[in-house]
Amino acid sequence: MGSGPRGALSLLLLLLAPPRRPAAGCPAPCDCAGTRVDCGRRGLTWASLPAAFPPDTTELVLTGNNLTALPPGLLDALPVLRTAHLGANPWRCDCHLVPLRAWLAGRPERAPYRDLRCAAPPALRGRLLPYLAEDELRAACAPGALCWGALAAQLLLLVLGLLHALLLTLLLCRLRRLRARARAAHPLSLTAPLMAEAAGASESREES
Repeated sequence: MGSGPRGALSLLLLLLAPPRRPAAGCPAPCDCAGTRVDCGRRGLTWASLPAAFPPDTTELVLTGNNLTALPPGLLDALPVLRTAHLGANPWRCDCHLVPLRAWLAGRPERAPYRDLRCAAPPALRGRLLPYLAEDELRAACAPGALCWGALAAQLLLLVLGLLHALLLTLLLCRLRRLRARARAAHPLSLTAPLMAEAAGASESREES
C-alpha cells in the first residue's frame, strides 16, 4: 500500500520532466533537456566547441570551460535563445570577441552577464566584457600578426611585379629578334627580281 503513492509520484515527476532531446539533435558532449543545452564544465575550447546547436535552443550553458572566444555567428544562429551562461571562462578580450560583444549589446538585460571578465590581454584583464567598447577590443589584437600579414602581402606583390617585368622583358627581346630577322630577309626579297632581270638582259645581249 505504501509503495502505491510513491510509484504514482515518481510517474508524475517523469511526466512533468522536460523530455530529453534525441541523441541526433544534441551535440556531443552536451546534455539536452527540452530546449536547454548544457555544455558546462566540459573543458571545451574554441576547437572542441560544437559547431552548431539546435535552432530551438532557449537556454545555453557554456559555464566553466576553457573558452577564449566564440565562433562568429554561433549565438546569432539561435533565434529563440533567451539566456546564455558564459561565466568562468578565460575570455581573451580582443578583436575575436567583437561578435560576442555585439550579441551582448543586443540583450535586453545585462545582469546575467556581469561576471564576464577579461582574462587577457594584460591591459584589459579584469574588465567587464559587456561594458567594453568595440574600439578597445579591436585595438587589443596583436599588432605583430597584422604587421607580418601586411609584410607578407607586400612581398607577394613585389614578387608578382618582378615576374611581370621579367616576362615583359623577355617578350620585348623576342619581338626585337623577330623584327631583326624580318628586316634581314626583306632586302633579299626585293633584290632577287632585279638580279634576275639583269641576268636576263645580259643573256639577251650575248645572243644578239
